[in-house]
Amino acid sequence: MAREVWLRPNRRIFFAGAIALALFGAIGVGLVVTAGHGVVVAIGVAVIGLAAAGIAAMAYYARQPRLAYEAGHLLVYLGTPEPYRVPIDVVECFFLGQGPSLLPPAVFSQRRDSPESSTIVVRLAEAAEEWKHAEVRPDHGLWCDGYITIRGTLCEPISADRLKTLNHRLVEIHRQQRQQQAQETP
Repeated sequence: MAREVWLRPNRRIFFAGAIALALFGAIGVGLVVTAGHGVVVAIGVAVIGLAAAGIAAMAYYARQPRLAYEAGHLLVYLGTPEPYRVPIDVVECFFLGQGPSLLPPAVFSQRRDSPESSTIVVRLAEAAEEWKHAEVRPDHGLWCDGYITIRGTLCEPISADRLKTLNHRLVEIHRQQRQQQAQETP
């Protein structure tokens, strides 16, 4: 079964980061072209290499969904190279939340604090002790006490329709699993 993407990343934020890195790389190109030789060329080449590596990392993370479904598991990507594979039967529902965006204040204005953004909260079954906590990147979300919180700043826009779609698909999969178990039971 192929992976079914349920929540996409915010590609606009990755695009903005890639532009900044491209400008950084252009500085490196300028150093190489104008210096001609020596330490300045080496610095320019290093800057170009760092920018290229950063752009490649941005491209990689821009392609990773935040949530996906595959073979009976909810795949949760919260800043880790490999997703957490949560059994879909322990996922109870999705709901809307609110939390800090954790973006730098300079992105927004002269405010010192980070504005709030919408979040998607995934509630896991209380009995699923092994899924109570996981280490994730704080700028991507939180995972504690059986709740996974996905920050809205790093995913596609969160709306009531998006939550309705997520919950509807979850119910469909749970129904399919119950039907399959009933057929397998003699």
